[in-house]
Amino acid sequence: MAPVLSLLVLGFAASLPACGNAKADSDAIRSLVTREVAAINGKDLRTLSEIWSSDKKILMFDVPPPGRFQGWDQIGSLWKDFFDRVSEIHLTVDAVQAEAQGTLGYATYDWAMTGRLGTYPLEDRGQATAIYHKEGKVWKLIHAHYSPVPPALVGQDAGAGGAATTGGPPTLPGGPTPPGAATPHPGGSTPTGHATPRPATGPAAPQRGTPGAAGTASPAPSASPPGAANPTPGPPRTSG
Repeated sequence: MAPVLSLLVLGFAASLPACGNAKADSDAIRSLVTREVAAINGKDLRTLSEIWSSDKKILMFDVPPPGRFQGWDQIGSLWKDFFDRVSEIHLTVDAVQAEAQGTLGYATYDWAMTGRLGTYPLEDRGQATAIYHKEGKVWKLIHAHYSPVPPALVGQDAGAGGAATTGGPPTLPGGPTPPGAATPHPGGSTPTGHATPRPATGPAAPQRGTPGAAGTASPAPSASPPGAANPTPGPPRTSG
């Protein structure tokens, strides 16, 4: 019995570091979400570029055409455009869930974004999924997908057939869109694909995270990443 017990104890002890690493990695990913939200709220394009991987295959999906932005040149351009057009950006995130295994990890969260496009108020909310890759000892964002919650469903819960929303300002549905303006997406804030109005000119604005069309759009986050007229998600209120 003693040898068997010893083996069991050794096996359990060997598993502890792995568990500890997984928790440390998930906490690191949560911190990245918080850092991204702060960068969006501060219109800090440089910090956003450091959060994203420099790999040319990184992708952001958002509502603004063309809806698919690859590489930092396109993603960063979308966010820049969004920051140039929108003022008083305030992005929050809620219900953040983060997991990591090996060199891959992900985070899901609800986002809400408000701001102003000229004199027009922006308000949007939605959900986001972000995928991270561990490059050496540092986690980098490699994919973000922002989805807006249609205005008609805001406030409904899943049981009523609508999209569940966790209180507070995390998702960015948009109110009426100003004439001629595209609906902005966390940003993102669509930093990519959210319901926030996006300026009619230029590629999709960032909506959480959550930027623009390849080589043409400047970042305009709505609840998703920068897209034509969408704002992107702001700093997460990491809860849950």
